[in-house]
Amino acid sequence: PRNEEKDLQLVARAALADIMPMKNENRIFVKKGIAAINAGHIRPGLMELMASLNMIGKHLTSTDMSWTLVSNLNAAGRLGHPELAAELFISKDASRREKVAMQIKDLNTERKQLSQDACGYADLQAKASIPQHNGKLCVAIDERINRGVNGIVAGRLCSTYSIPAMTVTFVGENAIGSMRSCRGLDATAFLGKMKDLFLNYGGHTYAAGFSFERKHLEEFCNRLKELSATIELDKENSLFEVDAEIPAAYLTPDLLKLADRFEPFGESNPRLLFMSRRLPVYDALLLGKGEKQHLKITVGNDKYKWPALFWGEGERLHRDFEVGDRVDILFHVERNTFNGIETPQLILVDLQKSKES
Repeated sequence: PRNEEKDLQLVARAALADIMPMKNENRIFVKKGIAAINAGHIRPGLMELMASLNMIGKHLTSTDMSWTLVSNLNAAGRLGHPELAAELFISKDASRREKVAMQIKDLNTERKQLSQDACGYADLQAKASIPQHNGKLCVAIDERINRGVNGIVAGRLCSTYSIPAMTVTFVGENAIGSMRSCRGLDATAFLGKMKDLFLNYGGHTYAAGFSFERKHLEEFCNRLKELSATIELDKENSLFEVDAEIPAAYLTPDLLKLADRFEPFGESNPRLLFMSRRLPVYDALLLGKGEKQHLKITVGNDKYKWPALFWGEGERLHRDFEVGDRVDILFHVERNTFNGIETPQLILVDLQKSKES
């Protein structure tokens, strides 16, 4: 029934937003919810949000829902307007829903800028803090970090330095903190060792939040340095689990159909990771302005040419390879939709110049 389809769209969004494992019944709920959207039976609220983001008519994946729809809805809460996200799904007035969807989109644009600014403030501090915390934790404490993006910044630091990260900002006389963890450290259990300092704290294994009175900042910093010595981290794993090696001749758009069969991807069901060797580089260019440029190369075979994006890895061109070289790549496959036209593309995870055979 159509009503159940519309309910499942909310279930799918919630399961992905809360990083639920994509196994068993979760997998079925998310698959059915996304299938209903792709069939064009989009529920009110979601329809207006997708329209504001130019997503109507695009083949939606679990990755699109997580990284685009969920992140826009989260922005409303992060920037202090959770009622807008609720109103989007509750309002019976289509024109009101359209206005709310645009407001949410604008909030997400603001959230992106706040995140970018905050990462600029936090990165140097965090890097300098690593030796002070026995190489096992990085910490950034800065008034300028907007509390709504605290967790996002901590997540970026955790990803950049491959160790647990904390960010702390201030609201009045209180300090508001976020922790993101990795390599086997339970963030909430770690914070529990300082619970006597906190007004409140809580979260999950890899993501937690806390607050304390500003006057306890020095004690918090001292305790953190002491406790960092007790942290035990799992070994950093630089190995990739490759799902399949794809010979050059098999690099065809059928790879997309294969990947679709394994959807929905998410927690406990990561995107398929492919490997191809000795692919010729037909073309290469740099995208984006500023320090971290992105790399776009064209690889493939005699029949198909694939655009391949490598985010933040622009410096590899001329350093690791040149146009005309052959490269070995690890990649995901996805659709790129522009002006209603869908083209397959690769998202690179690693690249190296092929050894002479």
